[in-house]
Amino acid sequence: MSSTVADLETFVPAHGSDAAVSCHANDAPPCLEDDLVRLYGHVHSSLPFFETSRPMAGARVYVARDGGRPSAIFVFAIRRGELTVFNEMARVSRTEIERFAAHAFREFPEVALVRFPAVETDRGALRFPTQRYDAKEDWVADLPPTPEAYTASLSKKTRDTIKSHLRKLQREHPSFTVEVQRAEQICPTLVRDIIALSRANIFAKKKMFGIDEAEADRIVRLSRRIGVVVALRIDGRLCGGSVNYAVGDRWLGEVIAHDAAFNRYSLGSVVCHLTLCESIARGARKFHMGGGRNPYKAKAGGIRHDMECLVLYRSYPHLALNAHKAARVGVERVMRRAKVWMLEHDRSVLTRAVFNTLHILRSLVPGRRADGDDTRPAEAPSTR
Repeated sequence: MSSTVADLETFVPAHGSDAAVSCHANDAPPCLEDDLVRLYGHVHSSLPFFETSRPMAGARVYVARDGGRPSAIFVFAIRRGELTVFNEMARVSRTEIERFAAHAFREFPEVALVRFPAVETDRGALRFPTQRYDAKEDWVADLPPTPEAYTASLSKKTRDTIKSHLRKLQREHPSFTVEVQRAEQICPTLVRDIIALSRANIFAKKKMFGIDEAEADRIVRLSRRIGVVVALRIDGRLCGGSVNYAVGDRWLGEVIAHDAAFNRYSLGSVVCHLTLCESIARGARKFHMGGGRNPYKAKAGGIRHDMECLVLYRSYPHLALNAHKAARVGVERVMRRAKVWMLEHDRSVLTRAVFNTLHILRSLVPGRRADGDDTRPAEAPSTR
C-alpha cells in the first residue's frame, strides 16, 4: 500500500491537528532530553549521543504531540534531498513514522526520501513507496530488581561456571578489585586502556577491529557525559573492564574486554556478569548488549531485537528519479545479509578467508601493524 503526500493530508489530522506537530531549527523544545529518554530509552536516541556523535550543525527537531504530550521526537538533518533521522535502536510505531514522513514531504519540498537507519517497528506495509531491510540488531536483557535475582535467573551451568571462576580468581589473586567510575569521574586513559585490551583480543583472532582513533575519541566524550566504566584490577593493573552508558533505567554496553593472560578464569564472562550486576545495583531495568552473534549475550539473558532501515520515498516517480540511491539501499541490504551469514558461520572456510584477506591488507597499510600495536585500527563491522 502506498500514498502520495496529498493522499495523506487527511491522515495526519487523524492523529492530531497540525498544531500538534512542530519543527524546531534553532531552539530546542523544553524537556527535550527527558522526553527522549521517556519515549525511547536508548542511548542512540538520546540528546547526549546526538550532541557527541552526530553532525548537529543544521539539524532540526520534530515533535509530535497527542493530548499535549510528545508522542514522537525525531532529530534529523537534510542533505541533497535526503532526510536522515538520527534516532536509532528505538521502537517507533508505524503511525508515527507515516505522520513524520507526511509532514516532512509537505514542509520540505526538496526532500525526495526519508531514511530511518535503524528502528524497530511494525512489519506491515507503509503508506509510501518504501525500501526496508534488517540493518542492525540489539541483544537486550530484561533485568530483575537485584543482582542476586539476576544471577539466579541464569542457567545452572552458566551460574556455576561464573561463580567457580570468580572464586578461583579471588583465591589466586587476593589483590583483585572492581572499580567503578561514572560520567565526569571517568579517566579518559582508562577508557582507552579498555579499548586497547579489546583491540589486542580481536587482533589475536585475526579479525578486524571497529574502533579507530576518531571513534575512541567519541567514546571518551560520550562516556564523560553518561558513561559508567567498570574496571577489574589485579595488583593495581587493569586486567579487564567495560565501557557503558546509562540513560534512564537502561544501560548500553559499548566495549567489554579482558587481558588474554587471564583466559583460564573466563575473565570475559566475569566482566560481563559483574557489569550487569553493577547496572542492576544502580537501578537499570534493561541492558542493551549491541549486535553480533556472540554466544555470551544469549547466556547472559539477552534476547535479539532486529532493527530495520526504512527508506520512504515521496512517490514512485521520486523513487525512479533517485534510482541510484535505491540501488545503494539494495547493495546495503545484500551486504548486511552477507555480514549476518559470516557471523553465523564464523568458522567457515569462506568467512576465515575474508577475514584473513582483510587482516593481510590491513597489515600492508603504512603506519599500521598486524600485531595490534598500532593506535589507529582499521574500520570493521560494528558490534551494534
